[in-house]
Amino acid sequence: MNKFIIGLAALGILGIIIYSLSGTPNYHDITHKEFDTYKENLENMEDSPIKEKGTFDFFEPNEEWIVEASFVPSKANLDFSMDMTDSSKVSAKLAGEASFEKNGQKIKVLIFEEETNYLLPFKDKTCGKESYGGGRYVNIPKDDLDGDKIIIDFNKSRNFYCAYTESYICPIPPKENFINAEVNVGEKNFIK
Repeated sequence: MNKFIIGLAALGILGIIIYSLSGTPNYHDITHKEFDTYKENLENMEDSPIKEKGTFDFFEPNEEWIVEASFVPSKANLDFSMDMTDSSKVSAKLAGEASFEKNGQKIKVLIFEEETNYLLPFKDKTCGKESYGGGRYVNIPKDDLDGDKIIIDFNKSRNFYCAYTESYICPIPPKENFINAEVNVGEKNFIK
């Protein structure tokens, strides 16, 4: 009788463990849900850049591309002249420089100030192949900057609106933000 009760209790505990593990969404599931929401919002917004039906695609999420970078703030929020796709230039507020190491390679990128986020426009070795040739960007929540550290989640890399239609004018990532690696996470090329 005692063995039966112990066995039943063990099964109950095992069931609770399995239920608790399966009930918690993991990063992969959360990221896929964010992809779906992003796609739906982009397609349904009033001034949507999606003029033609196309195929949205994303790399598989990979937590190895969530990096904690060292952050050095810009002195006095310097203006940075950013090239645009129509050959014009816009003034962007340089927030600072982030540096991190990935696969033994030291990487430095410029981070720009926006109202509610920081902006990291970048190009990498997937651009023009698996991802949009003009580069991508990551919006970084301001809360992800803590002292001299900033969290950059490249899984949240998105295409500029120019990837969907040429009628949009988009920033060209500065040469300082070319990442000499394949950032194989985030949004892939939009297939029209």
